[in-house]
Amino acid sequence: MYWLSGGDAGKFVESVEDAYKKVSKAGPSPLNLVDDKSKVEAKQVITTPTE
Repeated sequence: MYWLSGGDAGKFVESVEDAYKKVSKAGPSPLNLVDDKSKVEAKQVITTPTE
């Protein structure tokens, strides 16, 4: 979490760069590692609201 004010342009840039480095270091999302077959099945599920 970063605490910034409107006059902290330099601190904002540093915060964005720091957050980018942390996300890049963490690597790809494990949610993207799901195989393609389950993605297709998940898209085919149709639900309707019940009253």
